[in-house]
Amino acid sequence: MHLTVWNVPESCSEQDVREFFERELGHYAKGVTVYDAGTSNAHADLELDSDVPYVADAVARELQGRRLAGVALRVSAAPFDEEESPRG
Repeated sequence: MHLTVWNVPESCSEQDVREFFERELGHYAKGVTVYDAGTSNAHADLELDSDVPYVADAVARELQGRRLAGVALRVSAAPFDEEESPRG
């Protein structure tokens, strides 16, 4: 399960972002990948350690609007991972 987080502040380093999400997600944080850290396009991919589809939606709702360095985050969950696609 993956979440995408936009609106990551330019002032945050890759390590800052990683530590923030590992702290916020606890045992659900399987992996955090940060793209374009230090730029206005900074965003992150969060891999969740769960096979239950609704967990990603619940975590996305919980993180939505949380603040990182004073900036409200925007979070979304992919509706299905490829292997979980109802067409597959």
